[in-house]
Amino acid sequence: MKDIDLSSMINLTKEVLEIIKKEYALFLNQEKKDLLNSLDFNKLYKLINSQELPPVYLNNLTYYLNTNIKDNLDYNSSSIYLNYLKDKSILEIYEELIPLFCFILLVGDVNFLKLGLIEQEIRKLSTIYNLKISSVNNYKELEVVDLLKQTILEDLPFNIIFLDSDVEIFNYLAEEKGIEVAKLYYEISKKMKAKFKNFSKNNFNLLDFIKYYENVSYEDILDLIYDFVNQKIK
Repeated sequence: MKDIDLSSMINLTKEVLEIIKKEYALFLNQEKKDLLNSLDFNKLYKLINSQELPPVYLNNLTYYLNTNIKDNLDYNSSSIYLNYLKDKSILEIYEELIPLFCFILLVGDVNFLKLGLIEQEIRKLSTIYNLKISSVNNYKELEVVDLLKQTILEDLPFNIIFLDSDVEIFNYLAEEKGIEVAKLYYEISKKMKAKFKNFSKNNFNLLDFIKYYENVSYEDILDLIYDFVNQKIK
């Protein structure tokens, strides 16, 4: 517990939320603006040490941060995540997740495709505002979104991350980009969710997640995007 300074995390959180309000004010509805104005920062983070709860657990606008996340990790591995964690303190790990924590408070339903969209925004903001961020978080989801942007949605409407559900995103994309693109987005999102159907989201430690994640492959989804592009070219 002594490795985590919550006052430091709260100050950084306030800084990131101010950046989000500045950059995305046009896309935040009144409910989300009210949430930002009423956040109780003293209750935003709570330290726990539990084998029954995940590394991070969000409940009623409180992030429960497990202090045992680095226990029993085997760093003699080629794992991207483990190599990243090896030289990080627990505080550094959580501080670099603060931009993600802030977005999750504002984006409604979170799924794996939306995580990729959020990570893309986080990386953009980090270059503008010199934010400390995780260089590996959701890196596979980010790869899918990067390919979408490079091929189909070159003008990817980043504001869709603030729409609360896949249904709202589908309707928005159908109107702005056409029904085919909307269907593709929905299909990609559904397939990405299915990759984690055998993973317990309520009871796991960090090592469990890393082992599972290392075996997740989105190659079929990348192929789906390429197939869509090739059909449009023909």
